[in-house]
Amino acid sequence: MSVSVKSSSEKDGVEVEVKKDQYEVETILIDIDDLSFIEGDPSFMNNSPYPEVRAAVATEFDPNIQLNHWRTWFLTTIFVIVFAGVNQFFSLRYPSLTIGYVVAQIISYPIGQGFAKLPNYKIKGLPKWFDLNPGPFTKQEHAVLVIVVSLTSSTAYAMNILIAQSQDVFYGQDITVGYQILLVLSTQLLGYGAAGLTRRWIVYPSSMIWPQNLITSTVFSTLAKQDLTDAIHVSRVNWSRYKMFSIVTIASFVWYWFPGFIFKALSYFNWVCWIAPDNIVVNQIFGVSSGLGIIPITFDWTQVTQALSISPLATPYWVIANTYGAVFFFFVLILPILYYTNTWYAKYMPMISSTTYDNTQTKYNVTRILTSDLKIDKAAYKAYSPLFVPYSYLLSYAMNFAAITAIFVHTVLYNGKDIVAKFKNAKHGGEDIHKRLMNNFIDVPDWWYGILFLISIGLAFATVCGYPEFTKLPAWGLVVALLITFVGFIPQGLLEGLTNQHVGLNIITELVSGYMLPGNPVANMMVKLYGFIPMRQGLDFSRDLKLAQYMKVPPRFLFVIQIYGTIWACLVNVGVQQWMRFNVKDICTTTQENGFTCASGRTIFNASIIWMQPQELFSPGKIYNPLLYFFLIGAAFPLFTYALYRKFPNKWYGKIHGPIFFTGSGNIPPSTLYNYSLYFATGFTFNYYIKKYYKHFHTRYNNVISAAFDAGVAISAVIIFLCVTYPGGELTWWGNTVYKNTADYDGTPFYTLADGETFGPSNW
Repeated sequence: MSVSVKSSSEKDGVEVEVKKDQYEVETILIDIDDLSFIEGDPSFMNNSPYPEVRAAVATEFDPNIQLNHWRTWFLTTIFVIVFAGVNQFFSLRYPSLTIGYVVAQIISYPIGQGFAKLPNYKIKGLPKWFDLNPGPFTKQEHAVLVIVVSLTSSTAYAMNILIAQSQDVFYGQDITVGYQILLVLSTQLLGYGAAGLTRRWIVYPSSMIWPQNLITSTVFSTLAKQDLTDAIHVSRVNWSRYKMFSIVTIASFVWYWFPGFIFKALSYFNWVCWIAPDNIVVNQIFGVSSGLGIIPITFDWTQVTQALSISPLATPYWVIANTYGAVFFFFVLILPILYYTNTWYAKYMPMISSTTYDNTQTKYNVTRILTSDLKIDKAAYKAYSPLFVPYSYLLSYAMNFAAITAIFVHTVLYNGKDIVAKFKNAKHGGEDIHKRLMNNFIDVPDWWYGILFLISIGLAFATVCGYPEFTKLPAWGLVVALLITFVGFIPQGLLEGLTNQHVGLNIITELVSGYMLPGNPVANMMVKLYGFIPMRQGLDFSRDLKLAQYMKVPPRFLFVIQIYGTIWACLVNVGVQQWMRFNVKDICTTTQENGFTCASGRTIFNASIIWMQPQELFSPGKIYNPLLYFFLIGAAFPLFTYALYRKFPNKWYGKIHGPIFFTGSGNIPPSTLYNYSLYFATGFTFNYYIKKYYKHFHTRYNNVISAAFDAGVAISAVIIFLCVTYPGGELTWWGNTVYKNTADYDGTPFYTLADGETFGPSNW
């Protein structure tokens, strides 16, 4: 990277041209009073050229801080075990509960501070590692704990595969504990090696901001009462960041009791549908559960963040604009036209739904088309019904197909030269201040990650080849799955490092497996697992490596403790789920009295049946074959956007981003247009309007407010669930039922069949 000053004035500030990786040149406007990061020659930076990074990440740190002591290991171990265990337990329940790492970040700070008040007792003859009080609970120590928990707190995806395999209500395989541990461990570790070997492209460059990390980094500084923006002019609100964080967190915590428990209609605020609850068209237009959500109003922060599973305040506005542009075009304009013209029998299904249907408008019963050896029975399929998919799913499939090809073409056009240059020289483009500060530590050599990668590959082959009766996947099928996940690792990392978004590989892996190993649903699950999760887990590892760079955590120590935490979490996941299988009565049945219905495992089971025969959906002559043209559309679209960018780099249409345009709506369903409209409105307000017209307020408080919203809601949701809802507490009144008594909530289709009627083709 290099920078150069274009122009300056007392009124507007200084325009600085920054050569980046994603775009060749970006002009950044910097205040006259905020040029401390430039010394003499503007190409020499003492801070990041990005104001959002400067406001969130400190450049001062003590390189002699010792993190390798008993307290770090003890607290990390406890938090990993508790978070992995609790999340695994409730993952099998519907509605489920996930305690995110933001909760660990908040509650671990006072605990760490408490441990730091212990007497400084030293044990004779033992090294400093055993000192009862090794010193202050620093930001670095806090960061180590949070980084490890962020990788391990969520339930491993493989656990849902194991549920689908093991329970009698699904495939009913008699899987062994050894197989379970190998499957989970191999898939969780596989991506780490790839992440380490690609650091020069997706971690080290300053342009790889990983915006989500800025929120996390701000919280570390805020809890430590370190305000990085004191020198910047502020707005009329001149609270410290700590005060702002505390007040907003408390307010968020208290308020969430209303939409989360007391008055749930404030969350699903489909008020027009309350007036006409049985009018199908009104509910489809104004509905928020299965409709278009034309009037997006909510009083629930979780409805806002559900669209992209991350705070809109943490996502750059240009990403939000690209995402909503696609949502508006495909789902607000195109979807109603196709639906109301009854294209592909759409009117017989809800407008937006995550369920697939048979020709009687009921949920597709996949067990009716399976043989005893878990293969498809073609005669039973012909006698039963074709599979019908709602348009919300179909458009999601189509846009994922386009995103898969778009990300490769986009990367070649926008990043190709830089990728080649960094392959030849890891320091190509220069090193920013945070990377240079990290050079005070001994880095993890590539061969460490190479060995980890080979070990993980070996574990994967040991799982597949050592337990063929469970995986039903040939070794060459595993090779194909791993190629899918690793070929796109750098493009995916470049995308997520800039935008917080990635292109999901779950659909493409299912499609490839269905054509590659037709009629083999268990193998389909395995290809999906090994073709998608190593990329997802690896990019999370890359994100945390960047956070470690921001927080100045010694790389070698972090490498060891991350692997340690991952192994612990895998064992906890398997142990908790294995205990539940044999001790929770009627587990995974739809009538389980405490709600342990294994909804995620059921979804994966159904998907494996559906996608084991994509020939019946997408092959020439089949009903949904035209969707495959989106592969070509996705490949061509970046050529168009790149031409616009080259000619109009400073215009909004020069910033259309092909992969984001197609992948941003990937959460529909289960998210709806309602969630995306709320996300866009919130992102526009904070990251465009306030950022443009109240820049100093935005610089100082945006990350703090975002983190406070998330923290307050997360802690409140945990308390409501564990202390009220789970024990059976419930408020039954109009405000908690009115939104449910609507055609919107029921997902009522436009047409309703009479008893004995069917829809669709007569032959399939």
